Amino acid sequence: MPDDEVRADEIEEEDAWGEEPDEGVAAEAETAGSAAGGTKRNTILIVVVALLVAAGAGVWYFVYGPGQPPAPPPPVVEAEPEPVVEEEPEPELPALDASDPFLRSLFAAITDNPDALAWLLGDDLARRIAVATDNVADGISPRRALVALSPTESFRAGGEGEELHVHPAAFARYDAVAAVLEGADSPAMARVIREVLPILDAAYAELGRPDRTFAGALLQALDRIAAVPMPEPPVLLDEQIMRYEYRDPALEDLDDASKHLLRFGPENQAKVQEAARGLAERLRAGGAPF
Repeated sequence: MPDDEVRADEIEEEDAWGEEPDEGVAAEAETAGSAAGGTKRNTILIVVVALLVAAGAGVWYFVYGPGQPPAPPPPVVEAEPEPVVEEEPEPELPALDASDPFLRSLFAAITDNPDALAWLLGDDLARRIAVATDNVADGISPRRALVALSPTESFRAGGEGEELHVHPAAFARYDAVAAVLEGADSPAMARVIREVLPILDAAYAELGRPDRTFAGALLQALDRIAAVPMPEPPVLLDEQIMRYEYRDPALEDLDDASKHLLRFGPENQAKVQEAARGLAERLRAGGAPF
């Protein structure tokens, strides 16, 4: 590099008179410069912080106003509770000995059959229902408990010898009873039975059957009725002393309740069995105690 060229750093190191500064003076100047620079930077930092605080205060003032606390959050709107619907108390059931009018009103409301209404006019309805149910459940003919529904005409047989059979007129004797059961509304009947079950339980308890409830006996009776086989006519008979027997051993070996249903004839038997199945299905669908 030529001698007449001077480096920039050398110019900076010269003092104002073109002389090199004394080392001690240079050191003091550098220390003073550093202190002045630090002081200057601290001052700038303080000013910036002050401006930020002032700006924040201005925003606070603009949003909330002088001395105003922040607005509280909106109140929580609670949903109004749903109104409590009080269930109507179930009507108080009468005692067993005073239950006839109550039972008549309920059963008469689901049938307008005159034969059924005539049977409802009898006394001790709950007890008669309990006895008839218990009889059929055990395979015993319910004839005595349902005497008001017994046919008035006598039994008739047709043909002779090997052709001896049940006369169709004998089946017609049960048309009225079959019509009563055919016209019964199974859902309504099941509802009534459930409603008056305490009365029927009380009547059934008088029979002294601790092994079975009325509900259990009723289902057994309905199942027995539904299981009775239906013979093809003509239904052949054998004449015995003062009575007839079914020639088919499968029919003659049936229990008395089932053989009583055979006397209804195929058409009436089908109506009774359909009613029995419908009622049993409705009772079971409703759950306990059936």
